[in-house]
Amino acid sequence: MAAFPDIGFTSMTMRLRSATAISSSPFTYDQQVYQHQGVCWEAEVSLPPLKRSDAKAVEAFFAALRGQGGTFTMGNPLHNVTSATGSITSGTKGATTVTGTVSSHVEVGDYFDVGGHLYILTAENASTLEIMPPLRTAISGATVLDFTLPTGTWRLASNEIEWSINRASLYGFTFACVEAI
Repeated sequence: MAAFPDIGFTSMTMRLRSATAISSSPFTYDQQVYQHQGVCWEAEVSLPPLKRSDAKAVEAFFAALRGQGGTFTMGNPLHNVTSATGSITSGTKGATTVTGTVSSHVEVGDYFDVGGHLYILTAENASTLEIMPPLRTAISGATVLDFTLPTGTWRLASNEIEWSINRASLYGFTFACVEAI
């Protein structure tokens, strides 16, 4: 598994997709909500215009993934809380409420990673943390939360990758990816 090339982003759209369905009665409009356990990250990323010398590394990176077959690590460079610390002491696979603590520098909405998976802190109460997406693996001992440039494991959302080249020999890359679970 490779890390995404360190070239920065022009823009990034993050999405947290939940497997939730709603059924509405056509007569009373009453709704029934089915909240399934599936939740995953999705993203669309645009890179800055690149000269050929920089674009070659990005082209090779995408080619080596072979579409959706390969995975890579990537984070949002703007989500960086260098003075934050925390740990999870216990949590079952699939849990959104875990036992753990965070430092006073951590705020709800901060991102962290554990075991190559990206999470967001949604609430914090004494020794209980609320997180999303659900915990990917069970944790039974103190596990450090990484708030410094947290990354997740991703795969391309499609088997096709494309880029544009203009007359000034500037390359443009935009791609979609999904969390690799």
